[in-house]
Amino acid sequence: MPNQINVPFHGSNLIVINHDSEAHIPMKPIVEGMGLDWSYQSRKLGSNKERWSVAVIATVAQDSKNRDLLCIPLRKLFGWLQTLQPNRVRKEIRDKVIQYQNECDDVLWRYWNNETNQLPTSTPPGVTTKLLMTLENSRVIGTVPVGDDVMVFERSRIPELLREPGYFSIEDYAKIAETANSRLAMLLAAKGKIVELNR
Repeated sequence: MPNQINVPFHGSNLIVINHDSEAHIPMKPIVEGMGLDWSYQSRKLGSNKERWSVAVIATVAQDSKNRDLLCIPLRKLFGWLQTLQPNRVRKEIRDKVIQYQNECDDVLWRYWNNETNQLPTSTPPGVTTKLLMTLENSRVIGTVPVGDDVMVFERSRIPELLREPGYFSIEDYAKIAETANSRLAMLLAAKGKIVELNR
């Protein structure tokens, strides 16, 4: 029997199983935990076994009986969650699907890697969380919660943004100038050019 750990997650008991030296996740508890139809989702996974690296793993259930569980590698869970379209599920489970998409893979990954013994707190309803999303070929491959003061912009827009009022405080401008002057002096010194910079 493979090694496994149980992870409590929003009222569900999710399982992570070590199978062939890789973390796998049984899909039925996740699908049912969101309120989705397991028979439909299991057919969907089964119809594309290679994409999801589907494995049927024998485990011992809480009732001490052997069970075969349809699993996918933990590393594939995020991709599978992103195939779910919240606007196409029943309205009463939409928030749960979004919540799973935002939190489930991070929680399981941290548990599996022993990065924490605590589950992250859920974002209370009505609170906005700012996320930085990484896209690859028009697909989301990663999300990271970021602070309200985080900005993402193209490098070519830096001069324009520095001229734009309201983006940066006086302290920000001072830090930017100090860092830029220091870095410029270091780069010029490395090229053998000695330049006096006014500070």
